[in-house]
Amino acid sequence: MSIWSEIRIDYLGDDEQCACIDAWLTDDDCEEGKVIAKVFPERIVYIDNRARVDEYAQEIINEAMKEFKS
Repeated sequence: MSIWSEIRIDYLGDDEQCACIDAWLTDDDCEEGKVIAKVFPERIVYIDNRARVDEYAQEIINEAMKEFKS
C-alpha cells in the first residue's frame, strides 16, 4: 500500500535528461503535487526518502529509468 494516491512522471522536455516524479497524497483536485524524486539516466535523486521504500513510487521510478534506456 502506497502513501500516495497518484504518482506521475513529468518530463522536463526532450533536451533535459531528467524526469521529475510528482506525487499526490489525496484524490483532492485542489491538492498541489510534490516532487518526490528526480530520475536521471544514470541515477536517482530522492527528494522524499519515503519514495525509496514505497512500492508504487518505485514502480513509477523504474518506468522512468526504462524510458531513458530505450
